[in-house]
Amino acid sequence: MKKEVKNILFLYLFFPIALASSCMGIEGKFLDKESLVLSGEINNSEDFIQYAYQNCIFAQIAIADGGYKEAEVFLRKALRNDKDSIYLLMKLSQVLVENDNMEEALYFARKTVDLAPDYLEARELLAEIYSSINKLDLAISEYREILRRNPDHKEARLYLSILLIRLEKYDHALEELSILIKNDPGMMIAHYYTGRINMELEEYERAKESFLKALEKDSGFLPALFDLAVLYTKTDKLDMAIEVYNKIILSHPANTVARERLITLYHKTGQKTLAEKHMDEMNKILGPNDAERKRLGLIYLMYGKLDESIAELTSILTAWPDDQEARYYLAAALEESGDLENAYKNFELLNIESDYFINSRMRMANIMERLERNDEAIGLLKETIVYKKEDPRLYLMLASLYEMKEEYNYSVDVLKEGLKYNERNTDLLFRIGVALNNLKRDEESIKHMEMVIEIDPEHADALNYIGYTYAEKGVRLDKALELIERALQYRPDSGYIIDSLGWVYFKKGNYDRALIELKKAVELTPEDPAINEHLGDVYFKKKDYETALKIYRKTIDLKDADHERLNKKIEDVTEHLKGNVP
Repeated sequence: MKKEVKNILFLYLFFPIALASSCMGIEGKFLDKESLVLSGEINNSEDFIQYAYQNCIFAQIAIADGGYKEAEVFLRKALRNDKDSIYLLMKLSQVLVENDNMEEALYFARKTVDLAPDYLEARELLAEIYSSINKLDLAISEYREILRRNPDHKEARLYLSILLIRLEKYDHALEELSILIKNDPGMMIAHYYTGRINMELEEYERAKESFLKALEKDSGFLPALFDLAVLYTKTDKLDMAIEVYNKIILSHPANTVARERLITLYHKTGQKTLAEKHMDEMNKILGPNDAERKRLGLIYLMYGKLDESIAELTSILTAWPDDQEARYYLAAALEESGDLENAYKNFELLNIESDYFINSRMRMANIMERLERNDEAIGLLKETIVYKKEDPRLYLMLASLYEMKEEYNYSVDVLKEGLKYNERNTDLLFRIGVALNNLKRDEESIKHMEMVIEIDPEHADALNYIGYTYAEKGVRLDKALELIERALQYRPDSGYIIDSLGWVYFKKGNYDRALIELKKAVELTPEDPAINEHLGDVYFKKKDYETALKIYRKTIDLKDADHERLNKKIEDVTEHLKGNVP
């Protein structure tokens, strides 16, 4: 049977549907041998029994050998002589599922149920087929009908619970699971799924209790162990999560998923030696041509072991040269190691159908920009946009390259082109506003920022941008204060937004409050020259010239500082200190 039907999640591991039941059923209650003799093909009911039984046996032999196509042929022959045989209809439906002919499988399963409404195994099969073709409501109806006829049918109630979980009807699923647990307190899988629901609902204590009950019944049940470890990680009980993953590894040393998560947790808790120990163990466990070595290569990359990552990913690509994920991350490792030429060559090998194509092209453009080949980077992105017109990231990056060249008109044009395919993309609208501001088209800039806020009222950067623009111009300062305070509700720890708040107070002449806010902003963003300069300006206004001079001199050494303006301010404050200014 196809995995989709066998595995409603993974439960059919516990309750398999048997395809190899006996053909003796033909002579039992499922065969009306007296009334169904095919005219001219067989002469009497004895011939009929022999013919049907023979084909059924052949079908069973074919099934045992995995020959479901052949089994289908034999079962269809048998049904020609007994079109309403419940047993043959059921068996053919099961074989059709194996042959991925879900439409006919559904037809024969429905016919079986119509002919034998109390045949609960047929209803189960019908429900499973409905589930596999995503007609979940119909599957649920069948399971409920089974339970109406037999309230003690555990499998039907369990499958019903799982379908309710898939539909996120958690309350109803919990009701069904509680009935299962009440009737059979030792039903491990019911405890497990109760835990899964409670974890989804963020009822972590209840989830933990259910997982532990499941593990009482089977201490090595991997899904419960993994979910318990995830729960401990979510609730910041990292040592307990580590303990659970170590338990998994103790009984399953080759479980690379558990080792990978342990490596992450050991890094997070500062236990890098133990993290590297598990990397080494993974290296020993995995064979030279094991596809799982790719995961090891990605882990090495994640934690900065670039030589090891390059070696592993190169090995994978030797065996599987078309592995797009391995190719992309090999290129990323080479780029991070400083080998830009080979990184570029590997990024270039990503094909247009790859999930990594756009990222690879953007990183290629970034490499060109680092090599000061901006025009080539621009050309590459323009070429890529032809193939991927709807991806806003390409327009944003291309615009940024124009902005580096101070070609803001081109930047605006590119971003507006991107808007044709992404009309409500706030990133594109925001960047248009910034570019227009650089072109001194302030009214248009503010209009675009207002469009951003209309789409996303909590867009802190747009709120701050308008507020700071008003403050810088010394206009609508009350409105500026309102906008910036709104921005701080969403980004309370942003040094840039706190700087804007301080600057509004500065423009309003409230230098004491400006000083408080700007000192906070410098603490949060100590390397920003504009914020430091603002702080110096406040001290200058408060006539604390020595502190102002100290701050201006410190600011002029920061990256991207405006030396000409700062030198002028240093001269002015020096004159004040000399007493040359009244």
